[in-house]
Formats: sequence, C-alpha cells, structure tokens
Amino acid sequence: MLHPWTLLMSVLLFSFLSAPRGPSGVAAPALDLQALIRDARAEGNLVVYHPSSRINVAGGIFEKMYGIKVRGTKMGDPEQAERVIREVDSGRVQVDVIHHEDGPFLEARLIPRGYVVSWIPPDMATVIPERYHSPLVDKVQPRIFTYNFETYGSACPISNVWELADPKWKGKVILRDPALTPANLAFFATVVSSPQMLDKAYRDLYGKPLELTEAPVGRIKNAGWEFLKRLFTNDIVVMGSDEDIGDAVGAAGQKAAPIGMVTLTKLRDNKAKNLKLGTCKTLQPFMGYALPEYVVIVKNAPHPNAAKLWVHFSLTTEGISTWTIADVGGFSANPRVPTHPDNEGTWTAWEKRLLPIDNKRSMGLRQDVLDFWLKYGAK
Repeated sequence: MLHPWTLLMSVLLFSFLSAPRGPSGVAAPALDLQALIRDARAEGNLVVYHPSSRINVAGGIFEKMYGIKVRGTKMGDPEQAERVIREVDSGRVQVDVIHHEDGPFLEARLIPRGYVVSWIPPDMATVIPERYHSPLVDKVQPRIFTYNFETYGSACPISNVWELADPKWKGKVILRDPALTPANLAFFATVVSSPQMLDKAYRDLYGKPLELTEAPVGRIKNAGWEFLKRLFTNDIVVMGSDEDIGDAVGAAGQKAAPIGMVTLTKLRDNKAKNLKLGTCKTLQPFMGYALPEYVVIVKNAPHPNAAKLWVHFSLTTEGISTWTIADVGGFSANPRVPTHPDNEGTWTAWEKRLLPIDNKRSMGLRQDVLDFWLKYGAK
C-alpha cells in the first residue's frame, strides 16, 4: 500500500503533467469559461473590425449563444490599423477586437507598440498548433493562381510561375494592387527572401542559368528580384478585389481568359455566378501563398471580457463555421474544426503547395518591393 504522502505526490505530478501547456512548457492557467461568459454579459456589447462582410453572420451566432450584441464592421487592414492607432492614441477606444491579415505590420508595429494584444485562451493552448499562437491565428486560407477551365481544359495552362512573366501572358495576369493589399506586398517580399526556389524553378523551366539584371539600391541581386521585375513589366492587370479578379478570370465564353490570383473562397462563385474557375494545383515552385487571419484585442478595449470571449469563440466550430464549414475556402487554426467538402483537400495538403509569409523578414523588404512595383508595375 502506498504511503499517503507518496499517493498525494503522485496525484499532484499527474495533474501537473496532464495540465494544458503553453509554448514554454509551463502549465497554462485554467479558463473559467462560465465566469468569462458572466462577466462578458455584464458588459453587454462588443465591437469588431473584420475584413469580411460575413462578420455580421458570425456576430449573430455569438449573440444567440451568449446574449451579447455584436457591432461588426467590414474593414480592410490599412483602415483598421489607422483607426486603432488613432483611437488608442486619443484615449477614446471604440473597438474591442480586430481580425487582421497584415501579419508583418501587426508583428512589427501594432503589437510591439502596445496598440493590440495577442491572447490565446488557456484551454486552447494545446489545441491550436504552436505556430499559430503568437500572434494568434483564427483561420487561414490559400490565395492562389486560378485559371478558366472552360477555356483551357482540366489542367492549368502554366506549370511554372516564371511563365507568368513570359510574353505569351503579357497583359493577361491579374492581381490586386500590392500598394493597397498588404498581404500581397508581404507575399512579394517573401518571394524576394526565397530566391533559391525561384532560381531552381527557372532552370527547370528553361534549362539554363538565370541572368540577374537589377535589385533596389542596397539590395543584392537575386532570383526573387528578377522574378518581380519580369512579372511587373509584363503588363500586369490590377483590380480592386478578389471578387473582381475571380469574375474576370472565370467568366464563361472566353477564348483567351487571363490568369488571376484570388482566395480559394472565390470558387464558391462557380455555382453562384456560373464561373469556370480552376486552381493551378501543379504550379511550381508554389501556387500562391498561405494567408493567415489574426485575431487580437485592442488596448483599453471597452468590453475586455466580451473581447476575450469572442477570441475563444473564434477558435471554435460555432465561431469560425461562417468561413469554413458554411463556405468553401477557409481553414480553422483549430484542427478539430471540420472543413468544407469543396476545399479540395485538408490544410495539411494545401500548406505544401503554398508559400508561407515570413512576417519579420517581409516587413523589412516591403518598402523596396513597393518601390519596385511603383517603378515597373503601377500604371
């Protein structure tokens, strides 16, 4: 029979080992969800800025579950950042939570300067993969090159990203303006910081070494800068939204349809608008990039407990279902949440075909990339 002291120590050790843990390995404090719900209800309201108009659908679910009214506003990253900075600096904070896609700016400016805080609910620390903890990601989606399968058949008409810079596709590649779309700017900055894969892709396609011609002042020439120069000078077409690009690429009845980069969610319009959008699944060395959406709490949020409850809600099936289960294109950061059957595979499979955005490195390159775009691509 075990000595009582030995038995007590065994129980304590088991409790410690089985407790949820954060990235450091330290046992995370338990979340009293019922107490959080009680305190959030006492605050009564919640204000959320979100890049998607479907925020109001999710807000309705939240209100039905918890009895807390959500005022959700669709707002892009630049306006979100401007408003948060202005509100916090003035001491008149209106918003509680933002869902933000500009990871580099979030990590380099908003978090270090104390405008927002990334908080992961303790009960989610062992559920959400560690790479999505800081800043906290609630969902991720592919932004990918697409083509018109009615025009070109079952296979994408290009197999290598260097073909986007070929004269054959001059004036027939559509992108969102990098100057107005921070995530695209971060993507191009990551391209510059990944020259080896582009150098190999060029050799694989053309069977010869790549000639390097230019880089911004103070930067070393590499395959990334060369790719951007050739792509930008190939008469890129710029549109204001993924929806506009999807419509242009996927419209039925085209004899020479363009190629365009959109989020996977736009494939839902194949049914809604009779589009013919297909994904360039075999494009090398990548078919697009992984676009994370971060959820963070604003400093001095007027409804701090409701904000925490919203963050928790955003990591659950109920909270993210509007973008994942109910519609094609999105994947929850919580691997336990189901995905839409039309998502063309799991997130694990998608990740292998996408370029992951390097927030820290791309922030240091984005001004040079923007200058390159303004010099060669902007009209």
